[in-house]
Amino acid sequence: MNRKTFGSIIILFLLLAPAALAQREIRCESDYGRRHVCSWEGWGRASFARQLSKTACIEGRTWGHDGRNAVWVSNGCRADFFIEREERREEHHRRSVVICESDRDDRHFCEADTSRGITLTRQLSRRDCVLNRTWGYNSRGIWVSHGCRAEFTLGR
Repeated sequence: MNRKTFGSIIILFLLLAPAALAQREIRCESDYGRRHVCSWEGWGRASFARQLSKTACIEGRTWGHDGRNAVWVSNGCRADFFIEREERREEHHRRSVVICESDRDDRHFCEADTSRGITLTRQLSRRDCVLNRTWGYNSRGIWVSHGCRAEFTLGR
């Protein structure tokens, strides 16, 4: 192989490799109401970008996170998600976990530092925990109501 051909192959590889590695968006679709898991290579977290279906896409009910490199959809939710890449540094993995619980129909507030975002990690109750309905957060902490009990991770 001569130098020109080899050089052309190297340049082509350098131009195409970052595009393949830097997937920034993923489409995930629930067909016939079934749950579907969509994953991607590398590290990152999905955030909701846009709804494609007529069926509502509600975090915690019809879509959610499934590990560190996957998102799930169900009940007809079809959506695009942005992949927020994270550096694999030790400090990024030191995240705080808060358990916040509502007794029956009471609203409960848990003080927490939500400045870097929050994710519902695991639902502990039988009652649904739905963002902006039965749980939410503000700059002072997390609130839960209507029997929602869940584990939340601070920082995205």
